[in-house]
Amino acid sequence: MKKYLYIFILSFIFYGCSINNQVDKTQMFILKNDEISSNIPFKKTTKILKIKSATLPLYLNSKSIIYTQNNISNTYAYHFWADLPSNFYRSFLLSKLEKTKIFKAVISSQSSLNADYILESRIDSFEQILNSKQNYTQIAVSVNLIDVKENKIIVHRFFNHKENIEQNNISSIYQSFEKNLNSLTTDIVLWINSNID
Repeated sequence: MKKYLYIFILSFIFYGCSINNQVDKTQMFILKNDEISSNIPFKKTTKILKIKSATLPLYLNSKSIIYTQNNISNTYAYHFWADLPSNFYRSFLLSKLEKTKIFKAVISSQSSLNADYILESRIDSFEQILNSKQNYTQIAVSVNLIDVKENKIIVHRFFNHKENIEQNNISSIYQSFEKNLNSLTTDIVLWINSNID
């Protein structure tokens, strides 16, 4: 009986030591917003734009970094976004639109202020795509620019951006997502600029 007790105590000590020596491999990634070119002739209005929170499928409403390989979706075990993809998307748009000064003010959906325009978005894809021939990130967004006073859609567009991944490591994947989201949100800002009075 004593023999089993000693074995139990020793195994408990070794097990406890092994827990303390484990390394946390979890990494959280923040996507950084690029500056938009100041050489572009942006329109100036006295209007207010409200950016509504983007809707998205349930599987994208997560901080997991999603990849689809041969039509099967999965997530990385140790790598995560520091925020939801929809929040990154909204933050990039708010920042870029503020810097262009197209609008008198750009506000989020939480603001109690009334707006002249509303930007509605639905994120359809925010993932890495892998197959035998390709490795890229894909961000697809459906966008409506709405005139609040007239209560009608001024213009609608579906954006589908792809960005190649140079090497299949987490650093290259992160860089591809960052470049892709910056390119997408810049295109949306230019599209808005060309469709307002």
